[in-house]
Amino acid sequence: MKHKYTACLRYALTLLVALTGVITTGCVTEYDRDDIAEYVRGLGVDGVVSDSYTVVEDEKGYDDRYWTVTLDNGLTFHVIDDYGWGMESVSNYLRDDYSESALAFIADSLPEFKYLRFVIESGDEYSAHITASYTTPDELKACRNELAALRVAFTDLGFDGLSVRYTLEYMHPLRNVTDYVIDDADIFGFTDNEKSWDEMLAEYITTILDYRYDTSLVTEEQIDAALADYEMRVGIYRGDAVDRELYEPEKIEYYDDIIANKYYYGISFGSLYEILRREGFDVSGDAWHYSFTGADGSVYEISYDFIDSLYTDYDYTPRDGYYYLRDGEAQTMGAYFHNHFTVREIEELTGLKLVDSIVE
Repeated sequence: MKHKYTACLRYALTLLVALTGVITTGCVTEYDRDDIAEYVRGLGVDGVVSDSYTVVEDEKGYDDRYWTVTLDNGLTFHVIDDYGWGMESVSNYLRDDYSESALAFIADSLPEFKYLRFVIESGDEYSAHITASYTTPDELKACRNELAALRVAFTDLGFDGLSVRYTLEYMHPLRNVTDYVIDDADIFGFTDNEKSWDEMLAEYITTILDYRYDTSLVTEEQIDAALADYEMRVGIYRGDAVDRELYEPEKIEYYDDIIANKYYYGISFGSLYEILRREGFDVSGDAWHYSFTGADGSVYEISYDFIDSLYTDYDYTPRDGYYYLRDGEAQTMGAYFHNHFTVREIEELTGLKLVDSIVE
């Protein structure tokens, strides 16, 4: 009996090892030099692939395979056979650093720009992107013009259609006041895909309207155009229904220029001020810092400057964050970086029945 049990155990272990091999290697594709050459041709370039690859351990402990490609102009880049854990097993795929290597290769030959900056890092592979910052529509347009000039320079240097990632950062007043960077109105893209001016301007306009920043640098026509297809419109319900699911669309009045956050955070401190003012509340202050008497008779004080309440983040890191005052006592927000209220929170504070998107 003991011998039979041992044999069964040995069989079970052998089967387990075999199954483990299937699970961990079943989705791996073996790429050879010919496969890499075909991949390179797919990039639209003609280069010589190295005879062998170099193994580089990545940050997660997987051994990636680096093939080196050399072009006639002297540019070298890598095709990386990248390994990692997929949905249920180890898998791999091919990627490259051609665009990043090309930018590094021609960086010294590119014109100097007032706004655009090239961030290039080298190591086992190249990492590169383009960044710029702006605060006004004129500066945003200047960034866009420089991107157009950069595309021309790429073509002149023999790299027509080069696709490099870029970020145009909107340096608004609340961007860096907490540990969480509020990157609303940052423009993300790639150099080979030109964004329209209207698309870029709409990102800026919807952000300044959300936080109730100064709108004097844009026209009413530009605001109307930016909001034409914007779905996070703020409206007030004038009916008698208590359940939000029963709000009749015809009894909701939408404000022309008050909107909710495009990332579904709700209605900002500044936008709530504007709503209260338009709805006849006795509110003192301005969109940045104000106070009013709420539906429960309490005095509420709300400010973008109230950012020193102690929170514990999801990873147990202490953070300073937003709060508001009710009769002088601090009330924390849902998360340390939240400076928006939900419509339900606003109803509790004010009695106003708001919606933060278009109701069909």
